[in-house]
Amino acid sequence: LAAITSRNYDLTKLIQFCNELNESRTSGNVFAIIMLCRAIIDHVPPVFGVNNFSEVANNYSGTRSFKKSMEHLNISSRNIADQHLHTHIRNSETLPTLTQVDYSNDLDVLLSEIVRILNE
Repeated sequence: LAAITSRNYDLTKLIQFCNELNESRTSGNVFAIIMLCRAIIDHVPPVFGVNNFSEVANNYSGTRSFKKSMEHLNISSRNIADQHLHTHIRNSETLPTLTQVDYSNDLDVLLSEIVRILNE
């Protein structure tokens, strides 16, 4: 991403999200991972010519495999974020694990497609 020079998109914010996501993974900051993943997928839809990530997952004309990865990323990250970020304090809590917030495969597919698009 850092090597891409795009006339249409400034990748500074996306690169910083990715850097912070990597740091959060190294540090085990699971809530930061959840929030950064959501921030990334909310940030990138214009690269795909759409308004939101659901449209990327459902309407982008990429490969069938890409679509399945994006559907998984969209649904899984939303469900886990909702479960851990949008619930009120309770008398008993569980914390998300690194396994639960490991979106690395699908995020890698997403970022690879962004690189491919912007290098065209």
